[in-house]
Amino acid sequence: MNMKRVAVMGIALMVVSVFVAQGAFANNIKQRMKQRLPVIVKMKGQGIVGENAKGYLEFVTAKRAREDVVASENKDRKTVYSAIAAQQGVGIATVEKRRALQIAKQAKKGEFLKNQSGAWYKK
Repeated sequence: MNMKRVAVMGIALMVVSVFVAQGAFANNIKQRMKQRLPVIVKMKGQGIVGENAKGYLEFVTAKRAREDVVASENKDRKTVYSAIAAQQGVGIATVEKRRALQIAKQAKKGEFLKNQSGAWYKK
C-alpha cells in the first residue's frame, strides 16, 4: 500500500471517529430535548413561552414557570446550532435564523412567535 493511500485511510478513520463521538453526544442532547418536550408543549399552550426569531424559547409574560426547562432547552439548542454551523461552514446566526423560520412554520395555531422587530404575535 502506498503512503498516499495510508494517509487517506488514516484521515477517513479520524473523520469516522469524530462522527461516532459526536453521534453519542448528539444522542444525549436529543434524549434530553425529547424528555423536556411535553413540558415545553404545555407551556406554549398556556402562552407562557414562545419561540423567538433566533430559534430559542423565550418567556412571553412575566410568569417565569420552569425557568430551568427553558434555560436547559436553549443551552442544548445553542450547542446543536453551533455544531450545525461548524459542519456547514456558516455562522451560528445563519443557523439560528433558519431554525427560527422552520419553527415558525411548524408552530401550532395560537402559539406565540416573536418577529425580527421583537414583537410577539400568535400564529
